[in-house]
Amino acid sequence: MHRFPLRALRACTWAVLLVGCRSPVALDQPTAPRPPAQPTQPTLSFEISGPSRIDTNGPFSWVAFAFGGSGQYQYRWEVTRQGEQQPSATTNERGLSLLVIDTDGDMVLRLTVTSGNQTKVASFGVRNCIGGCK
Repeated sequence: MHRFPLRALRACTWAVLLVGCRSPVALDQPTAPRPPAQPTQPTLSFEISGPSRIDTNGPFSWVAFAFGGSGQYQYRWEVTRQGEQQPSATTNERGLSLLVIDTDGDMVLRLTVTSGNQTKVASFGVRNCIGGCK
C-alpha cells in the first residue's frame, strides 16, 4: 500500500474542491434582466345609491360608490327617459341630480366607471309613479 505525504493529499483535495465549486453558469456572462412584476389591480366595481321609485315631483339624486381598480375613477352618467332612444342628459360627475316631474315617465340611468385599464357599465331603472303606478 502506498502512502502519500500529507502535503500531497491536501493539494489533491484542494484541487477537487475548486473544481467541484465551479458553477455550470459562468459568472462573467450577463443574464437578461427580468421585467418588473406588474402589480395587479383589484377588480373594479361600483354601487349606485338613490331612489328606484319616485312618487312626487322634485329634485332627486343618485351617487356612485366605486371601489377596486387603480383608485382613480372617471364617471359617465346617461339618462334615457321612457319612449326615447337616445340619452337626454349626461354628466361626468360622481353623482347625478335630476328634476323629475310626472310627464318624464320611467327612466334608465346608465353609469360607466373607468379606473386604470378597467371599465364597468351598469344600468339602474327608476320607476316614475308620480301619477300613480299600476
